[in-house]
Amino acid sequence: MPIQLPAVAALAVVLGVIGPFGTYDHMDLGRRVAYFAIIGGLSWVQIVALAAWFGRIEPIDRWPVAGRMTLVGVLASIPSSFEVILVQSWLGRPIPLSAAPSVFPENALLTTSIAVVFGLVVEQRLRAKADAELARVAALPPQPADVADSVSSPPSSPDFLRRVPPALGRDLLALEMEDHYLRIHTALGSDLVLMRLRDALAELGPDRGRQVHRSWWVATGAIASVDRTGGRLVLTLRNGLKVPVSKTYRDSVREAGWLEK
Repeated sequence: MPIQLPAVAALAVVLGVIGPFGTYDHMDLGRRVAYFAIIGGLSWVQIVALAAWFGRIEPIDRWPVAGRMTLVGVLASIPSSFEVILVQSWLGRPIPLSAAPSVFPENALLTTSIAVVFGLVVEQRLRAKADAELARVAALPPQPADVADSVSSPPSSPDFLRRVPPALGRDLLALEMEDHYLRIHTALGSDLVLMRLRDALAELGPDRGRQVHRSWWVATGAIASVDRTGGRLVLTLRNGLKVPVSKTYRDSVREAGWLEK
């Protein structure tokens, strides 16, 4: 949000100068800028909160960015329409709350357009950072194990372990999804990298561990014990980390023999 707030402030100034939606007729410049700054700030907080929430709902998170942010913009416009009425009544002319249905279409158009544009900009920035990280990993000198592997097979995608910061070592225990980021857990600690969980699983391959939850992957040999409390399965790793097992992946975990611990 600190990165995006200057753009929100600049947009408030532009709209304040232009005076759309009838604000030019009954507000002076100072009030128009204040009006759009307040409405823009509130709307942006709602957009960011909804986008973060939907980012944790896997079916919606798989939508195209424009579709997901359109839904965010429309939903954010519902409380924003009442905020428009209250702020405009304070700074301009009084408007009854019953006018919300007539305020909503124009407000939804503006809020949704802004949400989609900002969503596309943020996604492009994240993709650029991810591409830079991929290029950095690909440019790393091969490790001895990588050299040995390259003798028997042609080079493939960069090994995920080369993404792990050196201070964390190579004893990989688990991966945890946090929005666009991935938290790497090892025996020495944890750190974040800009990567999707599904991309990490593609690099790791099927033999190094199993996905046990929509947001979790656990490495083979990382489990210390299994807790079965109230019908819930929780894996305790060698470093004490607790990892939930969802019903979707329970059979896969059972097939791996991990529930026998």
